Amino acid sequence: MGIVYRTERIHGIEVLSCTEPFEFRPHIHDRYVVWLNTGGSEHYRVCGTSDILAPGSISVIEPGTVHANRPCENTHRHLRSFYIEAEFFEKICQQVGDQNAGQFHLSDKPLKDKHLWTQLAFLHGLMLGDVPELELNTQVIQVFGDFLRRHGHLKEVSRKVEVGDIRINRIIESFHDCINEPASLETLANLVGCTQYHLIRLFKEAKGMTPHAYLMQLRLENARRMLEKGATIVDSALDSGFSDQSHLTRAFRQRYGLTPGTYRKFL
Repeated sequence: MGIVYRTERIHGIEVLSCTEPFEFRPHIHDRYVVWLNTGGSEHYRVCGTSDILAPGSISVIEPGTVHANRPCENTHRHLRSFYIEAEFFEKICQQVGDQNAGQFHLSDKPLKDKHLWTQLAFLHGLMLGDVPELELNTQVIQVFGDFLRRHGHLKEVSRKVEVGDIRINRIIESFHDCINEPASLETLANLVGCTQYHLIRLFKEAKGMTPHAYLMQLRLENARRMLEKGATIVDSALDSGFSDQSHLTRAFRQRYGLTPGTYRKFL
């Protein structure tokens, strides 16, 4: 089966199926990731800690969080991931009756919910198949409605905002604003009022990778979205800040396990 992406049969959700021993090195997503493994266990690292995701458990990764994962064994792997837009979860919040739609928090600890795990595994299979739209929509609403009702903590979670967070957020905003333009460490340091050395240390402490590595992840996500919208590989590369199509292809294969051309075949 290899590595298979299925994009947006349901608006706001993409799925990944991976049965290869491909190692997903430190990376980010611009969406929530809800993932599980129905074959073998998965070793993963997030926020400076590592753990094992065994069959029967579910993990959630928030947008922009640096993480990495690989199979514990090279055989019997079946990694199943849902990539979910925040707006999708917000709509589900409204449907389950929450008065503060959009104010939800998902645990960063593995969820031990065997029934939900079984539901998600079944739903993942449906999204890779060709079931009628009505049946698929019904399953999606039921499963993720139950997911948020039981594990979503549907309320706003307050958190003290540190000066370092403000600086990091400002840098990331500048990356989004100028995704296809060259970035200068000196310019970024001046933007947040610190030395270049301090900027690198601050960013790595907050995100687990250097500013350059994080920007590359944002560019890859931007290129992927452009491909989904029908853009050519060349345009996706240049408009995302890559020097040429070959540059994007090398980075894309290392990140997603396949080339941009192969990825387009799943669209």
